[in-house]
Amino acid sequence: MWATCCNWFCLDGQPEEASPPQGARTQAYSNPGYSSFPSPTGSEPSCKACGTHFASMARKQTCLDCKKNFCTSCSSQVGAGPRLCLLCQRFRATDFRREELMKMKVKDLRDYLSLHDISTDMCREKEELVFLVLGQQPVISQEGRTQAPPLGPDFPEQQAFLARPHTSTVPPTSPGLQSAPPGQAQGRQQSVDSEDSFVPGRRASLSDLTDLEDIEGLTVRQLKEILARNFVNYKGCCEKWELMERVTRLYKDQKGLQHLGGAVPSSLEENLCRICMDSPIDCVLLECGHMVTCTKCGKRMNECPICRQYVIRAVHVFRS
Repeated sequence: MWATCCNWFCLDGQPEEASPPQGARTQAYSNPGYSSFPSPTGSEPSCKACGTHFASMARKQTCLDCKKNFCTSCSSQVGAGPRLCLLCQRFRATDFRREELMKMKVKDLRDYLSLHDISTDMCREKEELVFLVLGQQPVISQEGRTQAPPLGPDFPEQQAFLARPHTSTVPPTSPGLQSAPPGQAQGRQQSVDSEDSFVPGRRASLSDLTDLEDIEGLTVRQLKEILARNFVNYKGCCEKWELMERVTRLYKDQKGLQHLGGAVPSSLEENLCRICMDSPIDCVLLECGHMVTCTKCGKRMNECPICRQYVIRAVHVFRS
């Protein structure tokens, strides 16, 4: 401040309050594990179908099939049977028959698998979803089997399906048809054997085919598996008939090689595999491009026997 006596700048004469020393400063106790913010509460239980939060635990019902929580509106109990959600009831109503599951929507199949914590990211076809459903179908006891659950007007198709009487799959035999002819019994046995040859859990193989007519009964996935196992490139095939054409050509080529068995003339020895000396050369090794092995030996090769180059892929080729 400016002093009026000498017109000089002088400091205020009042002494300043001395700050307490650093060590004597009072400090409140703080717990590092304590936060002034309230702890986050756990997620409130809600219905898996409609997302409604349960106001009371009495409204929460657990589905016996998928083990998820549902409200009383999204689940029901038929008689003395188990309490199930509406989606699991629809699947149990089909009795997990493949032909009935194929009639259901893809969205319902994915939702059902999602309830059972089964990933469907790698599924590209509806049949693959049906295989997953059949692979994890629950064990239905006799007293827990659902008959016809009461459905509202929101599910007219399901109500119409459940209204149909479930008849036995075996038709009643009349007294005059007690014993079938041996020819028909043998034909029926052959058809059953052909159906059992393609097990869903096993990959399709060319050895499963007994005739060209069996190719028509294959699915797109089985056709691709046969081509992949025999190193036939099916890239660019957009239709099923294109895959069938390549499998048919592969089947004829394989049968033609089997009929050539026996002694091989000396002029054809140069066309035999250099590894097994049994099968003809029908494989090209990439990236070098040498053709010195058959398909079976080519897929076991780590390096080309001629140039010692690392084998990236072995591709089956057709001879004209």
